[in-house]
Amino acid sequence: MKEMHGRCSCGSVEYRFSSESLRAYQCHCTVCQKATGSAFTTTLMVSENDFSWIRGNDIISSYEKESGYRVSFCSRCGNPVPNKFRDSHLLAVPAGNIEGNPEIGILAQLYLGSRATWDHGTREGRHFDQMPTLEYMFSLLGVE
Repeated sequence: MKEMHGRCSCGSVEYRFSSESLRAYQCHCTVCQKATGSAFTTTLMVSENDFSWIRGNDIISSYEKESGYRVSFCSRCGNPVPNKFRDSHLLAVPAGNIEGNPEIGILAQLYLGSRATWDHGTREGRHFDQMPTLEYMFSLLGVE
């Protein structure tokens, strides 16, 4: 298991987690574009059992849509931070605030049907115009 450490830009929110491998997905839906101000999010899924807050979880704010989409962020600097993924035992961890620039495998591209017209990057992993079933996505990422 690899021990990883993450934090927001101002350092008020910090966390650590362990993972066998760093597998992520990128989501190109319009909600993720708005939440990040960019073309997509890059997210890892981590079991609650392998995750712990170091500090700052009391200053986290969240926004949730009826669809189940949720984004959490540091109330001081606004950076996205990990949040519970729907009603699962998993946390969605934003790859951009993991320290040390780790090697992360991108295994899925979600909502490519909503991809920004100005996004011309290369695309690793399986491609989906929309969202695959959660079971299939979790199997791709190696989480249960």
